[in-house]
Amino acid sequence: MTAYLLLGCRAVIAVVFATSALAKLRARRDFASALRVMAVLPPRLTGLAVVGVPAAEAALALLAWAPGPIATWAFFASGGLIALFTAVLVRLLRRGADVSCSCFGASGVPVSKAHVGRNLVLMAVVGAGLAASAAPDPGGLGAAGAAVALLAAAFASALIIATDTLVELFTAAR
Repeated sequence: MTAYLLLGCRAVIAVVFATSALAKLRARRDFASALRVMAVLPPRLTGLAVVGVPAAEAALALLAWAPGPIATWAFFASGGLIALFTAVLVRLLRRGADVSCSCFGASGVPVSKAHVGRNLVLMAVVGAGLAASAAPDPGGLGAAGAAVALLAAAFASALIIATDTLVELFTAAR
């Protein structure tokens, strides 16, 4: 059972971080602009963050698939990065800032509690992956179980990535 949990958590972290990294790289100017508007970094560090954040996300997406202790470290580091992102979101909410997240590319949806909720879900995935990767013997994988784990991971990843769209959809419906 642990092997399926580990597979699913690896897939979610890999898909979410890879998608986020690619979106930021494709829209570097938008990401830099969002960072400046958020005012969470000194302006001189914006260029470094525009390169460093997607690089860290891409590295963690790959490292989640590494064997043994490397995967455990990757889950731990993923949790740290998500915690940092969550702290930024909470700070923006407390300031009442009307800015978009730019987590998965350019977005006009302002940061909301839904973004914090999304990150808490990701933290739960990281925690489960951390526990599964540290387990002594995760066991083997059967084809049917692996398919179910990957399908569940694909569904979870799609919901996580679509947070802005879902927030926009449900707030427009009010």
